[in-house]
Amino acid sequence: MKIGENIKEVREKERKLNKDFVAKALGITTKAYSNIESNKSDITLTRLFEIADILECSPEYLLNYQDKQTFSNHFNNYEGNRGVNIMYQGCTSDHVKNLENALKDSKRKHQDLEASIRTKNN
Repeated sequence: MKIGENIKEVREKERKLNKDFVAKALGITTKAYSNIESNKSDITLTRLFEIADILECSPEYLLNYQDKQTFSNHFNNYEGNRGVNIMYQGCTSDHVKNLENALKDSKRKHQDLEASIRTKNN
């Protein structure tokens, strides 16, 4: 998927906005905005940031957008049944591991900050 298609998906599916609204917020014509979504016009970083702001997301989200309609759950029955039921959520184990590590790092930084504040206050 190209960036214009990602922008369109987020605008329609997640934000429920029409093209006219986004075009007006950007100060361009609806046709010019349509050219961005259809990948007929190249998009600048400045424009990407403006669109992300209007759609209330990060530019990275627009660049890496994946439709959230797929789900993945793995069920293992350890009672002797060897069957595995798999449904796709679009979240790999590596992605989960990265999120867990980011959460741990965030907690450590928070604890360090609290300790620093306590030290300064004493």
